[in-house]
Amino acid sequence: MALNLKAQTIDTTFKPMTACKIVPFKAKFTDTVNANYLGVKIIVDDLKSTCTLYWALFADNNQVLDGNATISGTDYTSWNGNSIFPFSFVGKLYNITFK
Repeated sequence: MALNLKAQTIDTTFKPMTACKIVPFKAKFTDTVNANYLGVKIIVDDLKSTCTLYWALFADNNQVLDGNATISGTDYTSWNGNSIFPFSFVGKLYNITFK
């Protein structure tokens, strides 16, 4: 997985959620289109020890695959609140390469 997060641009105009451009890939064996964007948003954050993220992979404007990921432990306590971390966290969990 390659994360070039200093150069990564978060697209806040992408709908239905904020998204990052990723290296296109087939999210599922049966997919006929590539996932081109990773969208991530916080759905629960206790502001102390854990945060649950909703993520979705998109092909153009069509949702391909979705799920949840939880940030906890040292991952959560070392997070300084920057908006790129949720993308890198999900990217690392699912071996997604960012453009």
